[in-house]
Amino acid sequence: MTTLAQVLSVRSFLNWSQGLGVKLSLSRFLQFRFNLFLMSIWPIWCTKADGWMLARIYFLCRRGLVRKIRRNIARSMSHRKPSEIKEITRGVLKGMIHHYQEKMFNGFLAMPKFRKHLLSRVCFDEYEDILQDAIREGRGVIIATGHYGALEFLPIYLAVKRYATTTVAKFATERLKDIIIPRANGDGLDIVVPGNGTSVFREASKIVSQNKIFITQCDETDGWHRDYNASMEFLGRSIHPDRMLNVLCKRTGAVLLLGLLHRENKKRYKLILHRVPCEGDAPVNVRTLKLLEKYIYKHPEQWYEWKKYDKFAHAG
Repeated sequence: MTTLAQVLSVRSFLNWSQGLGVKLSLSRFLQFRFNLFLMSIWPIWCTKADGWMLARIYFLCRRGLVRKIRRNIARSMSHRKPSEIKEITRGVLKGMIHHYQEKMFNGFLAMPKFRKHLLSRVCFDEYEDILQDAIREGRGVIIATGHYGALEFLPIYLAVKRYATTTVAKFATERLKDIIIPRANGDGLDIVVPGNGTSVFREASKIVSQNKIFITQCDETDGWHRDYNASMEFLGRSIHPDRMLNVLCKRTGAVLLLGLLHRENKKRYKLILHRVPCEGDAPVNVRTLKLLEKYIYKHPEQWYEWKKYDKFAHAG
């Protein structure tokens, strides 16, 4: 039995595959207007079931994407047996479905339900002292995160916890931007949207100078400015990492943390923080990515950028 059949048991929708455009992302697929309306009135358990069913249909129609993910995992983890690669791929597909469910919650679940969901499901007790100590230093805080776990919940959770937080976000459509930004602002989360004359670097510098939290993704290859003076191994590839994290840390003097919202199970999350020293044998961008890499190798199902693994190879 193939990995696809193991994860996605529904076969009757395979004839949709010709009609579903290859460029239609899962996010867009879930954002059909009727589905968003149902999300606004259904209880959370029903919304999850709906998102899970639609995502299964999507992956059934995108069998080439599933094969690509499995191939990329095998390249990165060549020491694993084929049976292990299949099992990891199953976990990655399930993790991607959870991620897009969480993304939809973030954008379209009624805010009272969403706040309650966050505060009751995220555990932060073990690592919150690290963040509070960093804020007390008065230098501002940069949290570098990755496409890992419940990434969509990380910025809004900190804002709901009354930490002054700003993050960077790109939106597939203007309609989506018009929905998400007011919701986030209502809970104290500021969002910087790249483009149209907006300098993310300038905005980040201003934010940390006010001793606030700025969240950025350290594995977002689409926006990388490669540091050709540094090279490193990342997931089995030799790459030149993004240099902007180095520049931002040097110019602002902010405290740098790696932050990951680890998905413990379907109902629980743990917010993990690690302090990244500004001084060391390797640049901070390299040390941050190596920390992220450790978590990816330990929990590969939590990282949902396996479909873009080739982009890291191209960064070499």
